[in-house]
Amino acid sequence: MDSKELRIKIYERLGLEFGSLSSEGGNDWVRAEKEVLEEYRQQEFEKLKDMKSVDYLTVDKNSDEFISAINTTALIAQNYKIIIAQRNDLSMEDIDKLIEDGNKDILINLSRYQKLNNSQIERILLKATYLCKKYLLEKQDLSKNIKEKISI
Repeated sequence: MDSKELRIKIYERLGLEFGSLSSEGGNDWVRAEKEVLEEYRQQEFEKLKDMKSVDYLTVDKNSDEFISAINTTALIAQNYKIIIAQRNDLSMEDIDKLIEDGNKDILINLSRYQKLNNSQIERILLKATYLCKKYLLEKQDLSKNIKEKISI
């Protein structure tokens, strides 16, 4: 939830028109903020509980389960993202989201199963492990410059 969305929800909780307060602070504001954030956490937790029974290798990319798994930053979703990185139908945007996660196992699977562009390879190299570099050399079409970076 971004800050504007949070502010909108707080105003709704307080029963006020958005932007009507001269100062967004005080006890009522803090209480409403805590309540809104707690509700949001509970909703996210419920989504994560439902994610356990999904096969992320074959689930439709447009399904709520897939979208939730690839967009969440929750640690419980790391295993789902590792599996998602093996899919052969990922878009460049999906691959970028997985790279930004930075998990070494996700990066290894991306290096092994995906066709990566030079920009993505450069970003992976910042956190690459030995196995990740090995798969980059074996599975990707690398420029001479990138090959030199990997061999260092």
